[in-house]
Amino acid sequence: MATDAFKKLRAWSVVALLTLFMPTILLISVLIYLYDNFVRSKVCKDITGEVAVVTGAAGGLGKCIAIELAARGCHVAICDINFDLAVTTAKEIANKYGVKAKAYKVDITKFDEIVELNEQLTNDIGVATILVNNAGLLVHSDQLNPTVQEIEAMVKVNYLSHFWTNRVFLQNMKQAKRGHIVAISSLAGLITLPQAEPYCSAKTAVRTLMRVLRAELRLAGITGIGTTTAFPFFLQTHARVEELIQDTGYAEMYPILKGEDVAERIVRGMLRGEVEIAIPGFFMIIYRFITLLPARVKDWFFTVHH
Repeated sequence: MATDAFKKLRAWSVVALLTLFMPTILLISVLIYLYDNFVRSKVCKDITGEVAVVTGAAGGLGKCIAIELAARGCHVAICDINFDLAVTTAKEIANKYGVKAKAYKVDITKFDEIVELNEQLTNDIGVATILVNNAGLLVHSDQLNPTVQEIEAMVKVNYLSHFWTNRVFLQNMKQAKRGHIVAISSLAGLITLPQAEPYCSAKTAVRTLMRVLRAELRLAGITGIGTTTAFPFFLQTHARVEELIQDTGYAEMYPILKGEDVAERIVRGMLRGEVEIAIPGFFMIIYRFITLLPARVKDWFFTVHH
């Protein structure tokens, strides 16, 4: 049996070897990433006749994603707390794309309502094998000093709800031996953004949750269920958010994105089997490099930026 001293020496030896070869590893990794995303042709799977659940789909990015799915022949459940707007969106999609689209009023932070949603949807349209966790809260009444209730609501909607929806709809996918779960995180799930503590924390937690889910599916030998996590920059789909981005200076980093463009990229990535998607793509490369920096260097970088 190895001694504690030998185990420590062995561990540090591995670290030393990784450090020595890190430049080569990074170069190869970046080349693979660029090849996969810009060179290699990937076949998009057909989702005609499938049933998708999209949370927060009455408007904004969720609506854009639902439209993108419907345009590819997928039936959609428009899930939102704003039921009236969800009904309008569902009718618009059904009339334009000829698919089944139905609105559901649901509080995604409540597990029982998710279970009920699955039962109703199965009876109304069919078994859902695509889940898009899009619903999210982005701003507080006072961004720098949110109330306790606002923080709790943001954590529940932006993170905890993913547990409940994944748990319920993953069972459908396991029985069907196919499916896909898409989580809409944010650039804030990759790169630290000051003045957004609850939001960044929840979006980073979503990133970890999806990585663990993917690992568990692989360990269980389940190959027919895919996972995709999207990390988009800020969008033009929310006037209050656009104002906040302008005020904080984040708009200087990159142009604010159109919801339709982001939705197309997310759905295309899902159909190609991509695991993590940064929008724009170079943010994923920046994230990989930032993770290598010591904490003090990261602190300096973000302090200088602001």
